[in-house]
Amino acid sequence: MTSTSASETNKRNLLLAEDDVIVRFVLAAQLRRSGYAVIEAVSGEEAKAVLVAGPELGVLLSDAQLAGEHSGFALAQWVRRHRKSIEVILAASLSAKVQAVCDLCKRLGKKCDAAAITTRIQGMLAERKRRMRLPSSTAAGLTPKRKRS
Repeated sequence: MTSTSASETNKRNLLLAEDDVIVRFVLAAQLRRSGYAVIEAVSGEEAKAVLVAGPELGVLLSDAQLAGEHSGFALAQWVRRHRKSIEVILAASLSAKVQAVCDLCKRLGKKCDAAAITTRIQGMLAERKRRMRLPSSTAAGLTPKRKRS
């Protein structure tokens, strides 16, 4: 493999730091379908551990509002100091995250439907919220027992 092709391959290696499992799942799936090799991190601390481990990455896409000591902003600053070759993309809102993913997909010549991705995420988030409001017996598919008269 020549250095040019190795460099192109590294640009397809992406670290996605997102604390919401649903958002991370859908975005990572779209990126993988488009040709990216995606490493997922649930926190800034986990993302930094991946970066310290040293895989060759081209892009860090991070939630700007990651919880914990290493927020998205702190993570971005660390990357810019220690891994200067990695492009850093910070996004806070769902629409900004989806747009960033679509922009990355378009770089590889792949189509991306931002509205469909957003709709899918919003639907999954609504379903999670609905299930969390249900009593545990109903959420498991069990019907409540009727009182005997």
